[in-house]
Amino acid sequence: MLKSKLLFSIAIPLIILPVSCKLQQTDVVYKKKTNSYPNQITFNAAGQNPEGIAFDYSKNNFYLSAINKEPKIVAVSLDGIATVFSNTSTGSSMSSFGLELDAKNNRLLACENDKLSGNLAIYNLISGNLQHSIALTPLLTNKKSHQVNDVAVSLSNDIYVTGRLEDVIYKVNSNLQPTIFFEKEGFSKPNGIVAHPDGYLLVSYSNAHSQLVKIPLANPEEATIIELKEFDFEGFDGMLLNEKNNIVGVSFAADQNNDHYVRELVSTDNWISATVVHSKKTNKSTTIAQVAPNTYYAINQDWSNKKAENWTLEKVTF
Repeated sequence: MLKSKLLFSIAIPLIILPVSCKLQQTDVVYKKKTNSYPNQITFNAAGQNPEGIAFDYSKNNFYLSAINKEPKIVAVSLDGIATVFSNTSTGSSMSSFGLELDAKNNRLLACENDKLSGNLAIYNLISGNLQHSIALTPLLTNKKSHQVNDVAVSLSNDIYVTGRLEDVIYKVNSNLQPTIFFEKEGFSKPNGIVAHPDGYLLVSYSNAHSQLVKIPLANPEEATIIELKEFDFEGFDGMLLNEKNNIVGVSFAADQNNDHYVRELVSTDNWISATVVHSKKTNKSTTIAQVAPNTYYAINQDWSNKKAENWTLEKVTF
């Protein structure tokens, strides 16, 4: 499942580094050292079944989505204290999947689904109030199944959402008007998504033959499959762009040894191809958030117990 360029300072005077749109939440130096983050953060939220995650640098807390019968988005502190974040006046019972924190526009974006429709929900980041619920699946009259799955925001404030079971990518423009952005035969089950600041999407199509795909924002028909060198790609469920504009993602499926991984991919040719620079075995997870350079947290997920009361965020460093 964790997304305008951002500037943050480092110790060398007068040098400023650009950071990807996935790290748009803060423009200050990270205050914590890597080793000050706990190896695990366990929190109590009965039946939460979190699938998506986002990290708020200004508050030092995570937001976790909920696939359950009484869905709510919770805020979780680094100390493992969970409080309800989302406030809705509509009595919505839609399950939430992927999340994206858009600090520049003071909002939390959530992919939400029920049996009838899939929506993009937009919450006020301060109050948790639901500001907009934008129906996406009515754009598709020929699809029997839907799963609005993951979301990313471009530098121009356009929002892109993967429809995993619909085999499409939706676009919600800065005026909140939804359209079908990308749908093409042979591209099925889009899952994790990030918006690269150079003007394209990177999307993991996670299926039996998983592919990582580059889709130009200006001309999506020029989408290309990224050559992934020297490793078997199990697909990414959730993924992000770190401060180096590398992809970090959690494996969608287990490998031949039934192991799950967090991997960091780097490209030296503008994402024509990519290689793995770091890989670490983890528990089964759905997505990942970054809290500092080379410090991430993945959601440990076990779909077998939907009534579980306690959940764990696992720290990942390379």
